[in-house]
Amino acid sequence: MSSPARAVRAVLISQVLLGGAIVGLDLWRAPGAAAPGLYAPPSQGPSVRPYRPDLRPSDPSQPGAPAMRPMPEALEFDQADGTITVTGQIAPGDADRFVEWLDRTRPEATRVALDSSGGSVSDALAIGRTIRGAGWATRVGDGAVCLSACPYILAGGTDRQVAPGGVVGVHQHYFGQNTILPAFMAVSDLQRAQAGVMDYLVQMGVDLRLMPLALRTPPAEINVLEPEQMADLRLTTPAES
Repeated sequence: MSSPARAVRAVLISQVLLGGAIVGLDLWRAPGAAAPGLYAPPSQGPSVRPYRPDLRPSDPSQPGAPAMRPMPEALEFDQADGTITVTGQIAPGDADRFVEWLDRTRPEATRVALDSSGGSVSDALAIGRTIRGAGWATRVGDGAVCLSACPYILAGGTDRQVAPGGVVGVHQHYFGQNTILPAFMAVSDLQRAQAGVMDYLVQMGVDLRLMPLALRTPPAEINVLEPEQMADLRLTTPAES
């Protein structure tokens, strides 16, 4: 075999081996693993990242645990020491379930801790209004996330805080596709729903400049907000001294 032919053959073999190694690494990656920095605090990751509603970071109080764990498919509620915890994806009907849980447990709480990857916008708005009506504060703790529709629940707090290790992010709203209505009516419904979100933000005292940050980010990605952005947009409130 001539020298040029051997060189071409060597390059082809190396490319095949490299491709096989890449595929092998992808297959080897443990289930539930996520890209580095996916849920890292804003200072440790890019502002726009892939959106994975089914995953959340492991509990930082449990060293040695896997980096990621599943995010519940619907909200789960608990309460202890004056704090209501709200964890999971926001499923349709969760706002009613939250009210039913409150009626059943009658928690003596002053704040709501959030760890949610988002979901149903209408349920998030209803939960936020329930929180505002009760006069509770909201918080995203260290290692917790509040993504997609969850920031609307955060906005419901009378006092709103995000820990340095908490991650808050927004993206385009998804209200569900309607395959029955004509296109012009579907667009009208979408615009009406967006107007409802804007009305809600105004009522909660959040700057409407939050909306462009969400609307410019595709549903498959999440725009992680810097602490300074959240304060400037009044999504968070000044910390009590």
